[in-house]
Amino acid sequence: MNRSLYVGLVASALTAGVAFTAHAKLSATGTSSVEFKATGPAGLSIVGKSSEVRASDTADSVTIVVPLAKLDTGIGLRNDHMRDKYLETSKYPNAELTVAKSAIGYPAVGAGEATGQLKLHGQTKPVKFKYEAKKSGTGHAVSGTVRVNMTEFGIEKPSYMGLSVKPDVDVAVTFNTADQ
Repeated sequence: MNRSLYVGLVASALTAGVAFTAHAKLSATGTSSVEFKATGPAGLSIVGKSSEVRASDTADSVTIVVPLAKLDTGIGLRNDHMRDKYLETSKYPNAELTVAKSAIGYPAVGAGEATGQLKLHGQTKPVKFKYEAKKSGTGHAVSGTVRVNMTEFGIEKPSYMGLSVKPDVDVAVTFNTADQ
């Protein structure tokens, strides 16, 4: 059940992160975080986290990658179900968000909303995300959020003992970049 949520979070994080890190020879450095939150009935809330985010760019776009096998909900069995049954990380190891530099006003810093292409569970679809990028040393401090509907990416809605989470998962990501 948590796997789908975690995937959604990762996807969201990726989309948000891409917008702020669109710089030549871009790479993620230092501390990074990805967090997803899925909700269900009776106040059910599942949160998953990871500290692994990769960022890179080409002349025209920025790509943020989150390895899905690193997502952790704090419960081993739930992690196994999320990774094996829902996210299928052996087949689809990463969530990747690619954003055109022109969509985020590169190289300007600031905050906004943009659309990027999210590849998740073997499918690529456009997603809207919010982002903020601030100059930090020789790079940028980047944060972003996105809401991802896991069923739109072919991920089964997680369910356990008759309780299912909602298909929409909120994802937040933060990371720093080094502009080389």
